[in-house]
Amino acid sequence: MRRVLIVVMALVVIPGIGLWIVARGLLGSDLVRQAVEQQASAYLRQPVVIGSASASIFPRVTLTLGDVAIGRPPVVRAARIRLLVGTRALLSRRVEDAEAVVEDGRIAWPLPFPLVPEAPASPTASPAPLTIVSVRRIALRRVTVVTGLPDVTIDLAASLSGDRLEIGKLTAVSGATRLEAKGAFDSLARMEGRFDVKGDLAFAEYRASGLTATLAIANGGFSLAPLAFSMFGGRYQGRLDADLRRTVPQLQLAGDVSAADVAALLKNSGSPDAITGRLRARVALRATGSDGAALLHSANGTFTASIADGTLPRLDLVRAIVLAFGKPSGPAPAGSGSAFSALGGAFTLTGGTVATENLTLQSRDVDFGGPASFRIDAGLVSARGDAVLSRELTAQAGTDLRRYAQEDGRVIVPVTIGGTLDRPAIAVDVLAAARRAFGNEVRRRVGDYLGGLFKKKKGGG
Repeated sequence: MRRVLIVVMALVVIPGIGLWIVARGLLGSDLVRQAVEQQASAYLRQPVVIGSASASIFPRVTLTLGDVAIGRPPVVRAARIRLLVGTRALLSRRVEDAEAVVEDGRIAWPLPFPLVPEAPASPTASPAPLTIVSVRRIALRRVTVVTGLPDVTIDLAASLSGDRLEIGKLTAVSGATRLEAKGAFDSLARMEGRFDVKGDLAFAEYRASGLTATLAIANGGFSLAPLAFSMFGGRYQGRLDADLRRTVPQLQLAGDVSAADVAALLKNSGSPDAITGRLRARVALRATGSDGAALLHSANGTFTASIADGTLPRLDLVRAIVLAFGKPSGPAPAGSGSAFSALGGAFTLTGGTVATENLTLQSRDVDFGGPASFRIDAGLVSARGDAVLSRELTAQAGTDLRRYAQEDGRVIVPVTIGGTLDRPAIAVDVLAAARRAFGNEVRRRVGDYLGGLFKKKKGGG
């Protein structure tokens, strides 16, 4: 047994120790560190600084580079870059088809230099202690990408073939956002690629789940099209485009929203529970900014929206109108109040203000239409238009209101709405209603007088 152990040590342990000594002496030398610095600097045409170099042999022969910085000032940093080179590379001093693992890094994007130079680097004047010829596989672990948007930490497993980078798996995390993707950069030199993406997205105080998209990267930006995700109990389908070439990113969003819960949507607006219902919308918006607050403030564009089967708990037009002309002559019908069947219009968004010239509200008891605006950050509301009571409610209104303010059997009165969503103020323009009532009364009496004349002439003839 002792002889067997001695043979095993001779065949396995001693060569391993020898390999470790050779690897440490060759790969861990300062000459290798300087050679890799020179080759990387020549290849990228950017200054590359490597703090340290060390070697290991388990599970593969590996050159570990520590404290790597690229650029002046550095735009790429890595705590470690491990090159898994293999025994053949150790003996030939040429690294071919290696695997590079970048750990705990930080990349400022977009890079001020191409990842793949147009022409190969010039050969070194004298033989180098180690020459890196090619890297076939690349892995990123805990590498943070810094753009004008919130930082994203990525893990990646990919293979490189010339200018093409095939990504088998990529995981991106930013706060509560977590996305997974696979696809390929067809050209690293032009930074053009296409990926399938899925996961969950967090934006400001909002969360989107079940995201699926096709991500296309080109021309210093990206697009997500088609893009779909669930949010506020509804579903968004459309596209998102981002231009990252400027200091501050520019975003464009276009698509359709279906069945979103309006109460959940307004939960963080400062006016919770001010309106309920289900939203359908078609949006086309642009925004500039690097965080949620800046994007919301700079957003502008147009959208059409309608809310179905909702309520305005703090806005009771019926009561305000009837009481403005005196007490009703009978009880209000069942279901009277702030419930509506439809609320919507065509809107513009500029500087945090939503405005429309054709807000329409339809309900059992009252219809309303006219221009309106809403200040998102403060919850301020401004609207004016004509409120039209239903025939059923008109029959329950006060006598004067029924007589002097109705047309075609329905009471019509001018109304102004101000204040905030949670504390709206309703003003009924009684004077305008009186003028309308006076006109109605004049027309009625003239009609009665003319009718009487025609009867007399008919009788006399």
